Formats: sequence, C-alpha cells, structure tokens
Amino acid sequence: MQPQTIDLSGLRDVHLPPVPPLWPLPPRFWIVTAVAICAVAAAVFCVSRIRRMTAKKYANREVERITKQFDGDGYRSAVELSLLMRRIALMKHPRADVAGLTGRRWRQFLENTVKKPVFKGAAGDVAETVMFIPPDRFKNGDAAVFIAAAKEWIAENA
Repeated sequence: MQPQTIDLSGLRDVHLPPVPPLWPLPPRFWIVTAVAICAVAAAVFCVSRIRRMTAKKYANREVERITKQFDGDGYRSAVELSLLMRRIALMKHPRADVAGLTGRRWRQFLENTVKKPVFKGAAGDVAETVMFIPPDRFKNGDAAVFIAAAKEWIAENA
C-alpha cells in the first residue's frame, strides 16, 4: 500500500484576530469604574452619616441621663453637662484648640460655637466657674439657665 499524497497547496494559513488595543478602553470598563466609584462614595457618605447620627444620639442620651440622675442637684447636673460639652468639643474640634481652655476662654469658645447667644449672662458665668467652685457657693437658680444653654449647645455641636 502506497501512501497517498494530499495536495495542501490550496490551503491558506490560519489568521488570528488582531490584539485588542489598550486604548481606548471598552465602554464596559468605564461603566464598571463609574459604578465602583459611586459605591465607594456612597459607602463613605453612609459611614460618616451613621457616625454623626450615633454621636448625636449618644449626646442626647447622656443629656437625658444626666438630667434624670441629678434632677434635684443643680451643681452636679451643671458639672456633668460641662464635662459632656468638653468631650463633644474635643471630638468635633482640634484637640490643641480645645483641651487647654478654661474660664473666660472656655466661655468664649462656647459662645463662638453656638448660633444663638445662649452663654451670655448667667449661663456663661456658670460655664466659666462651675468646674472650679465648691458646691456650697453654687447658685442653684443659675443651674436651669445653664442646663438649657448646654442642651442647646449640645444639640448644635453633637
């Protein structure tokens, strides 16, 4: 048996498709990129909003706890609210700007960070001195004014 010879001269080579170009990128790449950027932006927005709302809820719960726990004691209520305001200020403003404030400078900071002038008069006097005077020298009549001003400041700044 003799091998048959097949004439392959009429066949053409197999041609591969051209290599896809790197630029311009296909439309699906831009769609996926846009969706990814939007997803990251939405996640960042949601996380920051949740943190902001969580801080506000925490501050409001603390105010309610303080006013209930120290209901008859104006001095303790004022001290605890003053400490809460300081914690919120440290959370919202640069530590170097807030940490060393006492007395008149603390009062000015409070006045500058609230829209209404609630720390003018008796509330401002209490804010200046409540941390440094003994309980027997504290005027309980000023406590209600300070507590109202502190609640307003906390509502704006928390």
